[in-house]
Amino acid sequence: MSVTVHMHGNLRRFLPEGRDRTAMEVAPATTIEALLTALGAERDTWLVAVNGATCEKDRVLQEGDLLDCFEPVAGG
Repeated sequence: MSVTVHMHGNLRRFLPEGRDRTAMEVAPATTIEALLTALGAERDTWLVAVNGATCEKDRVLQEGDLLDCFEPVAGG
């Protein structure tokens, strides 16, 4: 099944050619955490949202989902 992954900020480094967004084929019942682990981005991703709604990383992805991934933001 196909999902779109949108990496914000420096998380783009985990996608091919440093793109910020890509369509990916994943197996049915794939969780966000499993996808992030496969990309090597699990530890760097602080907040995730699917189709505009924040959720936990154990959420199972569905066909056509848009996964937004955010890193921690530092201020000073």
